[in-house]
This record gives sequence, structure tokens and C-alpha cells, in this order.
Amino acid sequence: MVTMTAPDVTARRLVVCGYAAVASAVIALAVGLTDLLADDSVPKSQWSYPLTPTVLWYVSVALALVHVLQALGFVGIAIAQPYGASRAAHVTTWVAVGGFVLFAVAELLSGAIGGQDNDSGAAGVVGGVFGVATLLTAIGGVVAGIAILRRRQWTGPGAWSVLLTAVAILLLVTPANISGAQVPRTVALLVWSLLFVPLGLAVARSRPADR
Repeated sequence: MVTMTAPDVTARRLVVCGYAAVASAVIALAVGLTDLLADDSVPKSQWSYPLTPTVLWYVSVALALVHVLQALGFVGIAIAQPYGASRAAHVTTWVAVGGFVLFAVAELLSGAIGGQDNDSGAAGVVGGVFGVATLLTAIGGVVAGIAILRRRQWTGPGAWSVLLTAVAILLLVTPANISGAQVPRTVALLVWSLLFVPLGLAVARSRPADR
């Protein structure tokens, strides 16, 4: 019987977390194709616009999965600790994990209210949940991302990926969602999601000894 050592187990966890983040980008790309399913008959005042409530539900479930996989990517960052001994970076990385989980909850809630108006009470609550999730993930991305760049353990695109996830969600995803325009929203989502490819690869290639 082969007994795995603690470093071996940790290395495997990093691989799982890293490729989970990469998978999140692949699923997000597939979700982007739902633009083709847009129904011109859906009123702009409806929460699901331009998708039908049924299509939005399927999209919301897929996006909830995307956010869970993104959360695993940040769990990998917390395990690899490419930010070194920074306590603030470590804590806020876990804050970001909570933010991604909250995003997943918000997506499911969003899918559940697809047939309601944008100005309904439920829509306001769901929008607020998305707002809190955005704040949590941005905090983690900024603090941990800066610490990672300063330590210079990760090199190449992976070194910038964590910080850029926060920048993208603040400067691209949030404004695009506020605009309500489908094309900007889709493009912003895809740009943000693709950042999890270098992030995931950096996590997967990290080793416990790198700490």
C-alpha cells in the first residue's frame, strides 16, 4: 500500500482547485452562447430580459456552478499562499471565497425570479446580494492580488490574474450589468471568466514547498 504524504495530498488539492477554476471559464464561454437564445418578445422591464424565464433559470444554474468552481480556485490560492506570510491577504482570500459562494446563491435566486419586473421587491433583494458578492470578491482579489505581485512567487499571466479578477468585476462586469445591455454584459462576463484560466493554471502548478 502506498501512503501519500501531506505534501502529496496538498499538491493534489492544488491541481483539483486549479483546474476547477479553468473549468469555470469553459462553462462561462458556453453560457455566453445563450445570446443566440434571446427572445425579442421578452419585455425590457422583465428581470430575465432578453432571455425567457425558463432559459434564464438554466443559465443561472450554469453560472452558479461557474461561481462554485471560481471559489475553488481561490481556495487553491489560500492553500498555495503565493502571497507569503501576509495575514491580510490570507484572510481576504477566504473572504473572496465567501463572495463567490454568495454569487452562486444570487444566481439561483435570479433564476427563480425571472418572470418578475426589474423594480419588484424580489429583484431589489437579488440585486443587493449580487452587490455584496461583488464587494467581497473584489476585496479578496485586490488585497491578495497586490500581495502576490509583491512577493513575485508566481510569474507570467498568473501573477496578475488574481488582481485583474477584481479589476474586471469592478470596472467591466458591474457597469455592464447596470447598463442592462446584453452584449456588454456577455463580453464583460467572458473577459472576467477567462482570467480564471491563468489563475487556475498558476494554482495547479503551485507546490506546497513554494510557500
